[in-house]
Amino acid sequence: MKKQIMSFVSELKSHKKLTTFDEASTKQAVVLRLLSFLGWDIFNVEEVYPDYSVNNTNVSYALRIRNTNKIFIEVKRAHKKLDPYQKDLISAASRDGVNLAILTNGITWWFYLISAPGDWKQKWFHSVDLLKQNPEIFIPNMINLLSKSKFVKGQSMRAAKSLFQKKRQKIAADFLPEAWNLILTQPNKIFVELLSEQTEKLCRYKLKAKTVESFLKKHQDRWMLTNKASSVAAPPAAAMEPEISNLHDEHPNKTITLSEPYSKKQKSLSGTDTSLIHTDSVDLAEIYKEKTIESFRFNGNTYKVESWAEMLTTLCAYFASANKKDFEKVLWISNDQKARFSRYGDQLRMPEKIKRTDIYVETKMNPGEVVRTCYQLLAEFGFNKNDLDLEVT
Repeated sequence: MKKQIMSFVSELKSHKKLTTFDEASTKQAVVLRLLSFLGWDIFNVEEVYPDYSVNNTNVSYALRIRNTNKIFIEVKRAHKKLDPYQKDLISAASRDGVNLAILTNGITWWFYLISAPGDWKQKWFHSVDLLKQNPEIFIPNMINLLSKSKFVKGQSMRAAKSLFQKKRQKIAADFLPEAWNLILTQPNKIFVELLSEQTEKLCRYKLKAKTVESFLKKHQDRWMLTNKASSVAAPPAAAMEPEISNLHDEHPNKTITLSEPYSKKQKSLSGTDTSLIHTDSVDLAEIYKEKTIESFRFNGNTYKVESWAEMLTTLCAYFASANKKDFEKVLWISNDQKARFSRYGDQLRMPEKIKRTDIYVETKMNPGEVVRTCYQLLAEFGFNKNDLDLEVT
């Protein structure tokens, strides 16, 4: 099984027409072939049920065992953005009692544990990119999660829950520096008392709480932490960076379409409104609260995007292409002592790898935080925040 999938992945990497596949081609040439390697009978509609309907929502495939739906797989055309389809898939799986759902464009595979606590955004637990990741690492995970034999034995769900717990632990560990900083800046009674008691053991004199608090305040700048990179990188979140490398050279002063067409009914926060925009995160959070980004203009080009995260990753990809030698200086960018860029995926809550680099960018931010990070990115490469015009609704 592993050798077959290894050979298949190698074949995909050399497939010149892969980027032109529509949804039907992606299903036939990629998804169904991979499922067959994983032990599913793709010719048996009672096992691999196509276009399964759940309350007026169609799912590309329902994988069934003994006439019971076990896995939902939603397939989009090759390289299509997956973000807009997550909520509907998870809702359909939840309504049907399916506990494992997969969203894929053939190349990128996002796995969701439906029974996990929290809203639909918190149910993602694993990503695989067939072209970018090391096959020796991701293929065993694919087999553990998706092979028919392991699912029948219950091993797949145990593997899914284990990966989900690891993801939660890594997210929680990322908050340790922030928790430590909060204890220093807002010392609680237990911490102050513990330090006072330890001092008394050393000198037999008990300090007043105010003295301990003053001591902490005086030295807190020395003890404050920034996030530290883990020695073990987590599997990267699937990065769907647009192909913008050198587009600004090939199409000077033209609109560059990087996503689906968008509505012309939009408002601008550019021009005379830029005087209202400050780099303070609170101001930006209020200005862009409940706003949706439609496009942005930068350096003479217009980029159409579907989300705030896509705007950030698009801008990152631009600078990574234009500033290859010194792009790594983005690693120093942070907001409120939270790292926004890292060489390690597990240092960030929702990392996305920047195209043609070994650097990840944080995408789990509110619109104000994204804009602030973009301003910092501009400043690092000699631009002004007024060089970035946003079109929002």
